[in-house]
Amino acid sequence: MKVLLFGKTRTVTRLTEDIAADLTRAGHDVRLFAYRGTKLEKLAEPLLMAPSLGVPLAALMTRAVRRFAPDLILAIAPFHWLPPAIFEAVAALPGRPPLAAWIADLFSADAAAAARPFDLVAYSDGGLIPLHERFGFRPRTLFLPLAAVARDTGPEAIRVPRFAFVASATPHRRAVLAAVEKPVDLFGPDWRDARGLEQHASDGRKIQAQELAAIYQSHAGVLNIHNEENAVDGLNQRHFAPYIETTPVLTDPRADLAGCFEIGTETLVYRDAEELNALLTELGADPVRARTIGQAGRRRVLAHHTYAHRLATLAARLGVSGR
Repeated sequence: MKVLLFGKTRTVTRLTEDIAADLTRAGHDVRLFAYRGTKLEKLAEPLLMAPSLGVPLAALMTRAVRRFAPDLILAIAPFHWLPPAIFEAVAALPGRPPLAAWIADLFSADAAAAARPFDLVAYSDGGLIPLHERFGFRPRTLFLPLAAVARDTGPEAIRVPRFAFVASATPHRRAVLAAVEKPVDLFGPDWRDARGLEQHASDGRKIQAQELAAIYQSHAGVLNIHNEENAVDGLNQRHFAPYIETTPVLTDPRADLAGCFEIGTETLVYRDAEELNALLTELGADPVRARTIGQAGRRRVLAHHTYAHRLATLAARLGVSGR
């Protein structure tokens, strides 16, 4: 299948790059229309998106569609940073392929204009679909969770008996971590300020993509705390990616979780600080149990939760054929 993928690159999550990598690995012909991938593009953003100049990015996008002739166009997170004129121009192209958006974060009623050009909006968070309906957005919807990039793993790494948390800091996450007695290894620039979290080890560097797998491989497990600022019910990339490294995930309750994993055997859930402290202690001291959960989670992700699986679901809903 020929897929034109439109999205930001070099973001903290690297979501656009992950989707492109997994689809390419699965044999799809992917053309990445990457925006803001370089410092020059960031400087040019006000001009490329300026309505007074006719939104030049719209012309670039329509030219890419004509040249590549994709079977499907997928825009990653277009509600939050793109003027509607870009996809209005694409939607107006004669004989164009289906146009879909994939949204992961909260939005307001102001996103109606951004949603209008799309044939379908896929939401990785099931709690966002009621918002779409409440605001009266035009396109059809699809629940499409995030996923992971499939790949083979090397020899089993030596693991420290601690959990890793690679994420941005929010008030809720800080509050949860403040109540955790067992040391957790925190990664990311936000954790340079570790006041009130002295029991944990903080690595305040920006973690590069190639480092993330090594962090997951070298820890007993991965802690997951949802971001209260942009999530309702959904799962984030940490619910899936660690399992590629056979690393179990310990997460707070999420309404979408049971539809993706078997709780207790493929992932573990804590409901309060007491339960979280107990599970961190138990799994750190029981590498066999942690490995068993990690192996079960890996089987689940590779069988159902790669970005190639998500493309198949999206294409079926849009009636797009092709490999």
